[in-house]
Amino acid sequence: MGFFNSNSDNPIDKVKFDVTRNMFTFLVIVLTVLGTINLIQGDINMYPILTGAGICLIVLILLFQFKNYKLAASVAMLLGFGMTIFNMMVTSNFGHFVDFFWIISVAVYVFFVLGKITGIINLFANIAAVGVILYLDRVGEITRVFKEFTDYSQINFTVNILLSGVIFSYLIIQVINALRFTEINYVEANVELSKSNEEKTVMLKEIHHRVKNNLQVITSLLRLQLHDVEDESTKHHFTDSINRVSAMAMIHERMYQTESLTEIDLESYLDALVSDLISSYAVNLKVETSIHSNIKRIEPKSIVPMALIFNELVSNSIEHGFADRVTGRLEIQAQQDDNGITTVTYRDNGEWKTPSRESSLGLELIESFTEQLDGECVQNHSAAGTEYVFTFKKIL
Repeated sequence: MGFFNSNSDNPIDKVKFDVTRNMFTFLVIVLTVLGTINLIQGDINMYPILTGAGICLIVLILLFQFKNYKLAASVAMLLGFGMTIFNMMVTSNFGHFVDFFWIISVAVYVFFVLGKITGIINLFANIAAVGVILYLDRVGEITRVFKEFTDYSQINFTVNILLSGVIFSYLIIQVINALRFTEINYVEANVELSKSNEEKTVMLKEIHHRVKNNLQVITSLLRLQLHDVEDESTKHHFTDSINRVSAMAMIHERMYQTESLTEIDLESYLDALVSDLISSYAVNLKVETSIHSNIKRIEPKSIVPMALIFNELVSNSIEHGFADRVTGRLEIQAQQDDNGITTVTYRDNGEWKTPSRESSLGLELIESFTEQLDGECVQNHSAAGTEYVFTFKKIL
C-alpha cells in the first residue's frame, strides 16, 4: 500500500500526516468532553458521541504507532462508514442533517488524504448505505430506533453542526494550502528545470562543436597526408575516408546549429551532405539532385549510420555510375507511414557496373549500417539507372 513514514521528505505527505494528527486529536478531546457531559446527563446522544471519540482515539493510536497516515486514514474511513450505518439506524426530530454533514466532511478528508479513487468509493459507499437503510425502513424490512427529544437535544444538534462545520472548514483550508504549496513548488521546480536544461543545452552545443572541430582536424591531417601519396588507388581510399569523417562532422555541426539537440531535419541534412559530396567528387561533373522527405525529425543515433549509407551511395554513383559522363541525376525520397515504417529510396541515372571484387567495402558498409538501423535493402538495376530501396522499422 506504500504507507507514508513520518520521516518522509515529501512536504505534501507531511501536510497530510499533520492534518490527520490535528483533526483527530481535536475530535478526541471535543467528543470526549461532549460524551462525558451527555453521560452525566443520561442523554442517549452519549452513545454515538463516545463511539466517535473512541474511533478517533483508535485512529490516533494507529497514526503514532505505525508512523503513517494512510493506514490511520483507511481505518478512519472504514469506522466512519460503520458510524454512518449506526446513526442511520436511529431517528430523531432533527432528521439526519448532521449525519449528512459529517459524511461530507469525512469524504473531503478521504479525498485529500487517500486520493480521488478512494474518496469516490468512500462517498458512494456511504450514500448507498444511507439509501439502503432508508429504503428498508420504508418497506418495513427493518425498524429504526427513535431517539427521544430531551433538554440537551437542541444543544447537541447545535454543537454537532458547529463541530462538523469547523472540521469541514479546516479541511478546505488545508486542501487550498496544499494546492497553493504544490503550485509554488511546481513553479520553482520548472524554473530550476529550465535553468538546468539551458545549462545542459549550452554544454551539449559546446560538445558537438568540439567534436566537429576534432573531426575536421582529422580530415585536415588526412588531406595533408594525401598530398604525399602518389598511388592513385591509395589516394582514392584516403578520399573515401576523408568524406566519411566529414559526413560525421557535418552531423555535429548541424546539431549545435539547431534548436533541438536531439533531432535533425533529415531533408535539410541530406541536401547539405549530398552537395558536399558532389563538390568533393564531381570535379568535371554536373549533378542534378532531387531530395524529398516527410520526416522532419530524426534522432542522432539514427542519422549517423544513415549519413554514412548515403555517403557510400553518392560516392559510388559519382565514381562509377557517372564515370566518363558530364551530367548525372540523383533522387532521394524518404517517407514514413502511420505505423512508423520508413521507406527510403535512392536512385541515380548512371550505368551500373559490377564490382571488380567479390567484396566491396562500400557495399559492406551499406549492408552493415542498414542492419544497424534494423532495416532491409533491395537493389534494382536497369538501363535507366540504379535504385536502392531501404525499409526501416523505426528510425525516429
